[in-house]
Amino acid sequence: MGSGYANEGGSYSMSQYTKEQTNLNATFNALKNFEDWTIGGFVRGEYYNNIEQYNYLSTNGGLIVPGQYFINNSKENVGYDGYISGQKRMYSIASQFSASWADQVFVDVTGRNDWSSSLVYSDGHGTFSYFYPSISGSWLLHNTFNLPEWISFMKVRGSWAQVGNDTQPYIINTAYSIGTSATANGKVYSLELPSTVYDSNLKPERKNAWEVGLDWRFVNNRINLDFAYYKENTYDQIMSIAVPYVSGISNQYINAGNIQNQGIEIALNTVPFMNNDWKWTIDFTYTKNNNKIVSLHENVADYISLDGSVNYGNYRIGSVAKVGESYGILMSDSKKAIDEATGLPILGWSDTRRFAYYRRSGKAEVVGSLIPDFLGSIGTGISYKNWNLRALLDMRFGGYVASYGSRYGTAYGYTEKSLKYSAPEYGGMTWTSKFDNITYSDGLIPDGILLAGTKIKQPDGTYYTVTEGGETYQSLYDKGKIEPTHASTWKYFTNSWGNGVVNDDWVSELNYISLREVTLSYKLPQSVAQKMKANSMNLSLTGRNLAYLLNNMPNGENPEAVRGTSASEFRVRTFSPFTANYMLTINIGF
Repeated sequence: MGSGYANEGGSYSMSQYTKEQTNLNATFNALKNFEDWTIGGFVRGEYYNNIEQYNYLSTNGGLIVPGQYFINNSKENVGYDGYISGQKRMYSIASQFSASWADQVFVDVTGRNDWSSSLVYSDGHGTFSYFYPSISGSWLLHNTFNLPEWISFMKVRGSWAQVGNDTQPYIINTAYSIGTSATANGKVYSLELPSTVYDSNLKPERKNAWEVGLDWRFVNNRINLDFAYYKENTYDQIMSIAVPYVSGISNQYINAGNIQNQGIEIALNTVPFMNNDWKWTIDFTYTKNNNKIVSLHENVADYISLDGSVNYGNYRIGSVAKVGESYGILMSDSKKAIDEATGLPILGWSDTRRFAYYRRSGKAEVVGSLIPDFLGSIGTGISYKNWNLRALLDMRFGGYVASYGSRYGTAYGYTEKSLKYSAPEYGGMTWTSKFDNITYSDGLIPDGILLAGTKIKQPDGTYYTVTEGGETYQSLYDKGKIEPTHASTWKYFTNSWGNGVVNDDWVSELNYISLREVTLSYKLPQSVAQKMKANSMNLSLTGRNLAYLLNNMPNGENPEAVRGTSASEFRVRTFSPFTANYMLTINIGF
């Protein structure tokens, strides 16, 4: 739209994004039974082609005739942009062979080879062909051995698999971009070097994974135990790393190295009580995953930044990939500086405003891991005739998160944590200042040490100099050389943009137990359903995300408000509300 009495200005634009995807598959299947054996398999060929492109037209400098929206109504040359945003082609051959014997032993073997255009360099070379196999097997022990009657089912299983992966189209080939500059003598065209350089022999990503497990059931399936242990290593993961900008580039695409995951998963389902009318069930799950960066590319100086920032802006915490640590270890240059002699935090002192604050260490240090210690759930249900009541608890323990709402909310006095020391009922000290003879009740004695040479102005205008080796704030207060620090000032500078440090006002382990779901259902008698010309009718009322039985987030924030779903994300950026859902369901079967 324009402005003014003549509706001057305004603009009109048109854009178009198109995506064309072609998939072709041809499969040959075979199956054969003889005696106790069953064998089968398939061979499949696949073709994939994807093209994406973008076009954009717009007026420039306003409209000639106000209110007339078409491209040729542009006062100046029409603006245009257009490009092919992605073209990728892949050929694949996949095969599978399976065999089973006497309903006891089962084996599956697969193999797949891909040829990907996104791993072909402009001169035709590249590791664009990659093969990855897998094998899995299981054994039903209860069909092989004469086991006790109380063992209902017993299976052991194992598998090994390798997975290959390519990258986005056009990633690995460096190209110039075209620039246009307007001068008094017309337009000047130029070529611009890219800021990212690519490994000249980028390999496809590889993941090797193996798993062993068991599925055992006892006492007519009233106790079911499923256990799995897994380990997987991802090699040559394709990612970007920062390089010194003096080289003329800022980033390099590389094969990262070796990232390892291993853990256990346990599920236990039980029926403690059951008779003709009643049934009570309790189910448990437990998962624990440990990961580790085994190795990284030789050009990685110390770590690869993933999310946030270790030493910049208002983040002051970043998740990184660092050799020897877990994937997504959290690091910061804003941990408290520690005095080596005493082990106490080092305090800075503002003599003009008479307050202390924590000094930052200024070096990148590990804060903690964002990986949880474990995840789990407990579900229980009670059924009586046609009634059924079921509840589910969901839980997480461990793994650090950072709440920036709590950080700045506490700095400016908007959160519950900012109340600490603000008055006697919140632990604040009361004293009468010798500087202005005003009585205050919001004081605190910081736990820390002021370094030798720090000068502290006294009420008579003289200065006291902290002695050699430093002195604690408490000892200086006891000597009468310093007054308490005001709580509001302390909270602000502990959490501010320019001076804030990592502390439990905003950085916390994420522990919670959620009342995830409660469902009450009722199955109407068959006679009632038939009167409505139905075979069955069920009513249920469900509530989800009803409450948190445990929540240790700063200021009681929503513990599931971490921004995004990335495996390296640790930030809570806003105060997200708690949202409970209620649903009434009517199921009618005909």
